[in-house]
Amino acid sequence: MYKFINLLLQTIIIIAIFSFSTEAAKKKKEDDKKPKCVYCEKYKKLKDWPESERPAAFIYKKVDYPEGMFDSEQLKIPKTEKLKAKARQGMAGQKVYQRFVKKKSSLNKYQHYMIRDMAYFEALFNEMLMDPQAKVETLESLKKGREAMRTSLKISPKATTSEAVLKFWATGKMMTIAWKNNKKKKKQKIDPEIAERAAVLANLKKQIALAKTNAQRAATLKAQEKIGIK
Repeated sequence: MYKFINLLLQTIIIIAIFSFSTEAAKKKKEDDKKPKCVYCEKYKKLKDWPESERPAAFIYKKVDYPEGMFDSEQLKIPKTEKLKAKARQGMAGQKVYQRFVKKKSSLNKYQHYMIRDMAYFEALFNEMLMDPQAKVETLESLKKGREAMRTSLKISPKATTSEAVLKFWATGKMMTIAWKNNKKKKKQKIDPEIAERAAVLANLKKQIALAKTNAQRAATLKAQEKIGIK
């Protein structure tokens, strides 16, 4: 299990590095001159990094996740917050791996699921901040990936995890409803509520297109065989 998690994290690091927005790509030459990480040069693992010396972004925050996101029996068994965080970390990691690596070929077809599962990416980063064995280098890479995904839906890097999770989850849910309604293809009068959702989705078109581009770039890295997952 631990070996799987390590391989998964390697995958996510690659996703994080290559999930940059168009604006970030323009600054690639400048970014290449900067060190890959800042804090990992001093701290190897989170347990070595005193909380008093960490930026706010690297401090764990309790999040009230949307209903249905972590409604699993395995999360009800742990008695302590640390064990619950570990369970959520594992579940979020599997969701991210399934969506952005294993099902990479379906990202374009199921954009609504792609947006929804970006909420799990947020959760993965946050729950890892409760794990003293988490590598600081990994966390810094995940943070970069998180910011790139936030850029896709114009979410501020300074927004709380709760805010980002809610927007990803709600947008994905709204897109899923619209997708299911479109699949029916019935000739009937358009419901006003559906029409309103369609108008909102039209405004999100450019943002979703950017999110799709980021996710697809990340998924294609599997072919480079830089990780051990088969």
